[in-house]
This record gives sequence, C-alpha cells and structure tokens, in this order.
Amino acid sequence: MRRDFSEVTLPTIYVVRVCETAWDREGRQLGHLDSPINAKGIEAARMAGRALRKLLPDLQSVCIETSPLGRAGHTAALLCAEIGLEPSAMIVSPPLIDYNLGSWQGLTNAEIDAQYPGARLSREKDKWHYVVPGGESYAQVHKRVEGWLAGKRSAQVTIAVTHRMISRILQGNYAGMTPEQMLRRSHLQDRMYKLCDARVEEIRCDATRNQGE
Repeated sequence: MRRDFSEVTLPTIYVVRVCETAWDREGRQLGHLDSPINAKGIEAARMAGRALRKLLPDLQSVCIETSPLGRAGHTAALLCAEIGLEPSAMIVSPPLIDYNLGSWQGLTNAEIDAQYPGARLSREKDKWHYVVPGGESYAQVHKRVEGWLAGKRSAQVTIAVTHRMISRILQGNYAGMTPEQMLRRSHLQDRMYKLCDARVEEIRCDATRNQGE
C-alpha cells in the first residue's frame, strides 16, 4: 500500500550506491566487513558526483548521510570533492550500514554452500524473513530503514550513501512497496535514485554528462 504523505512536507533524498570494491570483483559477501574501492568504483563515484553537481546547483541546504563502513565513507568523500561540498557536510548514519550477513561475510557463494550446505536454498524460500546465522533478515533491515526515513533530516536535500541491499529497501519503503516488490528491485552501479513526493525516480549518472555543457 502506498504511504500517505499528503500532510507532510518531505525533503528530497538522492540514494547513491557504495562503489565497487575488490571483494565485489571476487564475488565475496561484504556485509559489515570492508574492502577497498577499486579503480572502477572510484570512477563510478566521481561520475555520480558530477551528475549530482548538475542536479544540485544550490548547495546551501545539501548534506550527505553515509553508512559508517569505510568503503561508504570513501564513496561519500569522492562525492563531496566532485560536488564541491565541504567534508563537514558529511554525517555518519548507522542505519545506512550494509545488510549484516553474519557468518557468510567474506565468503563466496561456493564457500557458503560448502560450509553451510542448503542454507542459501533455505533463504530463497523465505528471503524476507530468513536470518543469516549471526546476521539479520530483510525484515529487520526494513525496520531500521523505516526509522531512518521517519527521522528528521538536517537539510532540504540529503544524499544517502548506502549499499545495494539497503538501497532496494529504502526505495521500496519510501514508495510503500510490498516485500516481494522490494526484493525484485536493485541498484546498478551507474544509477542513483531520487526519492521525492512519494515517488522513486531512477537517474542514469552518465545521462547528465552533456546537460548544460
């Protein structure tokens, strides 16, 4: 069911995905662990920053809220440099941290299957409620994301630097999607999402290159 925002004035939120890391290339689950952003990831962050610079000519009421993980902070710092924001515009926001994958963190899917036979198959049967051993479920992620969205924003425009799994829940929660709809969403590396007026708009970062040039 779509949420009723008719009596609420909402700030605009741009959701930027944390950029590609060395472990992403290896197919390893990150969760709350960290891995350095690779060259492709650095360029993706800079491209997103250039796109935001064109979309946000007035920086007086813009802030960046970032996941507390190192790869997120690096992404946020690259955005600040491209947009022209001072580092003081960055706020560390714990609810934006990646999905806690518990004992699966640092492992490839093949390693998970070898160490926890049948676990990934069990998760697929009820992906929303399945709690990864030592981690959390999508239902639990939804609750913390909902709390973040309901919180008071410190600026009229917030750039949320978070992770692919968290982005899909942010998008879905904001637009009032069902769990099934949220799990079908994704966040490609060259996209960002604008949350405004109870709508979710996908923006291709490279599509803004020639605007105003």
